[in-house]
Amino acid sequence: MARRRMIAREVVSSDDFLGMSIRARELYMHLNLAADDDGFVSNVDTTVRMVGASKKHLQELLDKEYLIRFDSGICLVTHWRVANTIRKDLYHSSLHREEAALVTEIGGVYRLLTEEELAQRVAREAEAIPEGDASVTETARERNEDVTEALRESDETVTQLDENKFKLDKDNQIREGKDQPPLIIPSEEELLEYAEQIGYQDFNPEKFLTYYGSRNWKLSGGMPVTDWRMQVDSWKAREGDYKPANPSPKQPAWKPANQNNYDFEELEKKLIAN
Repeated sequence: MARRRMIAREVVSSDDFLGMSIRARELYMHLNLAADDDGFVSNVDTTVRMVGASKKHLQELLDKEYLIRFDSGICLVTHWRVANTIRKDLYHSSLHREEAALVTEIGGVYRLLTEEELAQRVAREAEAIPEGDASVTETARERNEDVTEALRESDETVTQLDENKFKLDKDNQIREGKDQPPLIIPSEEELLEYAEQIGYQDFNPEKFLTYYGSRNWKLSGGMPVTDWRMQVDSWKAREGDYKPANPSPKQPAWKPANQNNYDFEELEKKLIAN
């Protein structure tokens, strides 16, 4: 088995790839390193844990079609052949024959075969078997059964992936605020009443309403404000409990200790007279 793995620049520098999370991109690199000479990865879950990623990051790669996952749990790097051309003396074909029977390669990119394409492949293999060769015929029959079973499992996998994608889309909608309860904007009276309940004496409701109104009632991460009371609590924790120190009393201006109001003209006359 070859020890070196290559990454196609046109794949990892595309806007589609760079649009994924950093952890998903990192996971993609490590899955390439873990793949066999045909691009199949058998230790997917171990690699996910090793990188510190999660199923969410693996699902990103599946949704973007950078990976193909089979019911057995094995994954195939979709663009494997785009980057990796292994010398014949180093190449070892994959042990995952059943999964390999379900895919085809076009321009270095793997994709799953349709049911019609699978049926045509099985038919071509059957026609290539010489008549009377019972052992080969039996092997072909078993291969046909394996492909049929794999196709059924593949359909189940697609169904499961669709369900997972639906759940992921639902989670994204919740994070984006599309499935949140309607926003209730409080009045100044409601704000003052709640501030009094929590002992927030210096609360300024007008400043509060102006601040969140300018942000379209969204938090710093883009999530909508769903409970204005929580934000009042945050303002109190951040500002309401702060009291500036009492300023030092103002010191009087300095004056000489023995300052008298002299009449210098009168003093000069007395000095001249003497």
